[in-house]
Amino acid sequence: MEEKIKKLSEKYLERVMELRRELHQYPELGFDLFKTAEIVKKELDRIGIPYKSEIAKTGIVATIKANKPGKTVLLRADMDALPITEESRCTFKSTHDGKMHACGHDGHTAGLLGAGMILNELKDELSGTIKLLFQPAEEGPGGAKPMIDEGVLENPKVDAAFGCHVWPSVKAGHIAIKDGDMMTHTTSFDVIFQGKGGHASQPEKTVDPVIIACQAVTNFQNVISRNISTLRPAVLSCCSIHAGDAHNIIPDKLVLKGTIRTFDEGITDQIVDRMDEILKGLTTAYGASYEFLVDRMYPALKNDHELFVFSKNALEKILGKDCIEVMDDPVMGSEDFAYFGKQVPSFFFFVGINDEQLENENMLHHPKLFWNEKNLITNMKTLSQLAVEFLNK
Repeated sequence: MEEKIKKLSEKYLERVMELRRELHQYPELGFDLFKTAEIVKKELDRIGIPYKSEIAKTGIVATIKANKPGKTVLLRADMDALPITEESRCTFKSTHDGKMHACGHDGHTAGLLGAGMILNELKDELSGTIKLLFQPAEEGPGGAKPMIDEGVLENPKVDAAFGCHVWPSVKAGHIAIKDGDMMTHTTSFDVIFQGKGGHASQPEKTVDPVIIACQAVTNFQNVISRNISTLRPAVLSCCSIHAGDAHNIIPDKLVLKGTIRTFDEGITDQIVDRMDEILKGLTTAYGASYEFLVDRMYPALKNDHELFVFSKNALEKILGKDCIEVMDDPVMGSEDFAYFGKQVPSFFFFVGINDEQLENENMLHHPKLFWNEKNLITNMKTLSQLAVEFLNK
């Protein structure tokens, strides 16, 4: 079966690359993926795979039924882009101003369509059902949970879910895998400081939110170093401060934005509580007020241990042992694929795209991201292999 998957991957690679280029030219954001969804549906129609669309607005679930009854496996790809103006050197640049596929989701979508082509051709040799899930809004506000809420894991009930992400720091042709904790629980926050503005030449008549925010930023960093165990990974980053527009006016209001990353939602609770205590103390001392808005986003992405062992063995068959890199440490980024892991055994992995064509191994979410689409063959082979092995084991 591995040889069949390899041959079919070669057979369909050119078509998958064509799809990736088309998707790349029409990046869309969040749930508003109307053009993207049309491209996906048109290709599913061409292949002959039935689907249900308009799930969580623009999500799609296609279904491949094998010859014999059995388990159900879900393969997921995210479809959305980022609000970035493209500066890459590719010849099929974004045609939508201020939007770009800067995280590789165009490749994920094309790669899953390629896996669908392969699995649809092999379905007479399989048992069970394959769901191909095309998800909106991974970059925010999160499309996985709304799709789950609308029943994508039921009828038939999904027994396992698999997903992957192109990864610039991993060598092309290789994949990186991790048992257990792989990506973090992410939380975003906004702090709105309300002071009393006035002329900068008379600061004694004001309540300066800039001074208070600077104190808060400094004190927030002590939360990680002094309140959280050094044995428990946690990040608190303040990333945006905005107040006023003039050189000589102390503003009334300041907005501070940032993010918290942990692998334990209880630790996030501790950090948020401590931040609130700091804000309360500072604003009371300076005679200001504040509003603390916290958005608890995606849970931590944790790979199921038994599925990790199964997947490692399956992937070694299709790629070779030398191409499987087991990660020592997790990544402090986040992924809403984690919601699938809350419901069913799940496994997520990174697909290497680091070759001579890649300019920088830290290029995700960058306007100059440019990677070799021939590496999509790895997506196609690995997702197909995992589905075949899981259904036939």
